[in-house]
Amino acid sequence: MDTTIVDQLVGTVLDSRYRVEQRIAIGGMATVYRAVDLRLDRTVALKVMKPEFAGDPAFVQRFQTEARAAAKLFHPNAVGVFDQGTSNGHVYLAMEFVPGPTLRQILTARGALSPSQALAVVDPVLQGVAAAHAAGFVHRDIKPENVLVPPNGPIKVTDFGLARALQAPSQQTKGMLIGTAAYLSPEQVSSGDSDERTDVYQGGILLFEMISGQLPHTGDTAWSVAYSHVNHDVPPLRSVAPAAPPALEALIASACARDPQDRIPSVAVFLQRVRELALTLPPAAPLAAQHDTVVTPAPPAPTNEPPPRVVTEEPPEHQHDEGGEPQEPAVAVQPGGTDQDPPVDEDDASGGRRRRRLVLPVLVIVGVLLLGWLVAYNPFNRTDIPDVIGMAESRAVKVLEGVGFSAAVLQRDYSETVPADTIISTDPEFGASAHTGSEIGLVVSKGPERYSVPNVKGDTTAEARAALEGTNLIVAGEKDSYSDRVEEGLVVGTKPGKGSEVRRDAEITLLISKGPAPVDVPDVVGMSQSAAKQVLKENGLKANAVGEEFSENVAEGGVVATSPSSGTRVHRTDTIDLTLSKGPPPVEVPNVVDMQRGEAVSKLQSLGFKVKVDEGIVTPLDRVYSQDPTPGTMLSKGSTITLSIF
Repeated sequence: MDTTIVDQLVGTVLDSRYRVEQRIAIGGMATVYRAVDLRLDRTVALKVMKPEFAGDPAFVQRFQTEARAAAKLFHPNAVGVFDQGTSNGHVYLAMEFVPGPTLRQILTARGALSPSQALAVVDPVLQGVAAAHAAGFVHRDIKPENVLVPPNGPIKVTDFGLARALQAPSQQTKGMLIGTAAYLSPEQVSSGDSDERTDVYQGGILLFEMISGQLPHTGDTAWSVAYSHVNHDVPPLRSVAPAAPPALEALIASACARDPQDRIPSVAVFLQRVRELALTLPPAAPLAAQHDTVVTPAPPAPTNEPPPRVVTEEPPEHQHDEGGEPQEPAVAVQPGGTDQDPPVDEDDASGGRRRRRLVLPVLVIVGVLLLGWLVAYNPFNRTDIPDVIGMAESRAVKVLEGVGFSAAVLQRDYSETVPADTIISTDPEFGASAHTGSEIGLVVSKGPERYSVPNVKGDTTAEARAALEGTNLIVAGEKDSYSDRVEEGLVVGTKPGKGSEVRRDAEITLLISKGPAPVDVPDVVGMSQSAAKQVLKENGLKANAVGEEFSENVAEGGVVATSPSSGTRVHRTDTIDLTLSKGPPPVEVPNVVDMQRGEAVSKLQSLGFKVKVDEGIVTPLDRVYSQDPTPGTMLSKGSTITLSIF
């Protein structure tokens, strides 16, 4: 019985452009096909979403948004996104077609990799992911299935942005565990959050599996594996791979810390540490099968027959075969030939002898020229240029010298994706064949092109523009800004501020001073002088004590009034005059001599004085016979008057 499953899409054309030729893989949410772009005549990988997702408008909208973002990513280690669309209900993504196995297929076929091989694989993976971070998005689903290892060409990471699209709230994704459980970070499980450090965690898990041949967390269900990431640390690498270097175990532990705050802070830093560690290990062996054999043809069997006679004919100039390629000279082999001359017609005998006399010198000259060419340029002494892109400059030189080349820096260029002092490209490029011993040119990264925003505070607008444009920056406009210190009309500063590291041709806004900002005079009446000054200072105002006056309500030294008065609109840095209290006004001491004690005390107290009574043992009249101070003295309220009673 025929059990072949017929895929209805194979043989069809999507969007009048993509002819589906073969199904490559089936996933939980999409099927991948090899297809031909009929418009551009190239092979592409077509990822077609399953119907249940294609029918969800929320998912489709998010998928389209993420596809557009991923299409902006251009990097040798990232699978390019060419197109996205919908055709007859099929939501698809057209991507770069990369022949060759996935890293998962390689691990399944051959098991664990050596530490050197694992670092050599994770290096380009991290390069591609770092480029995505620089472009503004996170992968979120790094795993061996998403790492492609073509036989010729750089390792590539695929499915950028798809994990984020799948996280959109929809009827189809509600309650689903999005992502591969074995590679989910703790924060993806516990809160659904993810950032650059999520990719660091997954890169660490990838290293762990490549070197140990097993996953750090296992369980009966996907959910149990996911929650193991949340509740348990990744086991020490050498507990399952005892021969692994301790530094590699420490690197994985740092990348796989459960708390994102404790992890390696970024993929770029992770990549740098991978390269530093790789320098301490032997060069990585190729990822070919471990028992590859080279088959060579057997030598010809001995024979007593004379060697074949070879006669050459000089072909017409520019002769080509049907395919358009230059043909080799025609060769006729006479199996029974001898060293004797063949019979010739008598009429042609003398001409034939002349031709034979010319053949030997010509052959000698040709042989000498050919020998000289072989000595000067041995076509068999050639070597394929190894992949040193992304390596540290010193490491790349060692690798090239190790296979017989010399190396020299052609130029140093800025790069947004390749870290400083690492290789951007080579000349000739990776994979090409070059004469052994020749010099390979290196293009070395200077890191991202950044310029520091200069300090233009206090400059005129023209001076500030000249300073910024002279630093490869662009003045995007001007914006008013109050300033206590910069004169009106001059530059207060910039946005971004001075010292900020920005890209070439970044747009900078000039902040132009409008002078000090307006402010209302605060109410400080009744406060002590020091307290009033502090409040005014906090409002950007200065204080100046200009006078004193008596006050019934404000204690001596306190503020009686301000000028301008409270609530008046002034400007910061203005000076506010303070009038301070001298306390209550003085009062004339009345004459209470000969008054009854009670009457005298009552009168003095009513004027604000305090009264002290000085009396003898006997006071028969209970009258005041003297007072101190004397009547008519001017005293402040609260002063004490002493009365003598008789």
